Amino acid sequence: MRLLDNFWLKLIALLMGFLVWLHVATEKTYNYELKLPVNGVILKDSLTLLREPPDSLLVAVSANGKKLLREKWRERGVRINATGFPAGRYNITLTPANTFLVSPSGDISLDEVVLPREIQLHIDHLEEVSLPVTPDITAQADDGFAISRIYVSSPENVTLSGPRTTLGRFTSVFTEKKQLTSLRNSISLTMAVMSPPGHGYTVRPDSVTLEIEVVPVKTRVYSALPIVVYNAPPGQAVLTDPATVDIELTGPPEDIDLLNRNALTVSVDFRRLDAAGYTAVKIDCPSNFRVKKSSIDSTRVILGQDADTRD
Repeated sequence: MRLLDNFWLKLIALLMGFLVWLHVATEKTYNYELKLPVNGVILKDSLTLLREPPDSLLVAVSANGKKLLREKWRERGVRINATGFPAGRYNITLTPANTFLVSPSGDISLDEVVLPREIQLHIDHLEEVSLPVTPDITAQADDGFAISRIYVSSPENVTLSGPRTTLGRFTSVFTEKKQLTSLRNSISLTMAVMSPPGHGYTVRPDSVTLEIEVVPVKTRVYSALPIVVYNAPPGQAVLTDPATVDIELTGPPEDIDLLNRNALTVSVDFRRLDAAGYTAVKIDCPSNFRVKKSSIDSTRVILGQDADTRD
């Protein structure tokens, strides 16, 4: 068949023709609309934005085909120049005069901002305060041990920078969340410090050293703790049977010796009574202590005349 004669020569010729076409096509300059990320707003020193700028802009660019095929300049996006504005709220029309590509070159240019053509910028003074760091950590010790103390050792305070209008609402900043279990020894951790929610905040330094002290527990028995009934019908006498609870508490030795029985609350919820009039007993104690044993898990609640006649 003539079609298959010199097949490989024909295939090479076809490939070369395609490469020539591709070179010519990609060297041609095109006008193209695409969405690019906003990679920041340039402001005067000592100023910051109170609200976030738009995530992206639809823009028209001119570039040869090769440049359009490359991804890096697209990922870097555009920036908006607002250095001519003091603190205040402004509606700014976006044009190539104040909006530019982060990675410009002679082969590509921004011709027009298509959408949005206008944005609102709320510019505020940039200030900073020194704040303590609060650990956002849940730590549980293994049996026979207790968490004595969790604290930030270095540095105790960090510097929070942000808009003057909102900076005063913060009294501390938090570390990253973390949960630890079955601790038997004291440990030291490096924890990231989280910026508060919102726009324009930065924290220096961005991490602190956190100490968790773990100690062997001491056990102490608290006898005849009264049971409190919550959510009982108003105006009616209420008693529980039994009326008191004995509990065995474990915790750090230096703390449990000082723990007053008034810091412990034993309660039941009247709304959770079962058909026989029983409900579960809840024991509340400070977070660094643990209830090891309780004389009862539930109690009967007696209401009305039955309660009035009890001695």
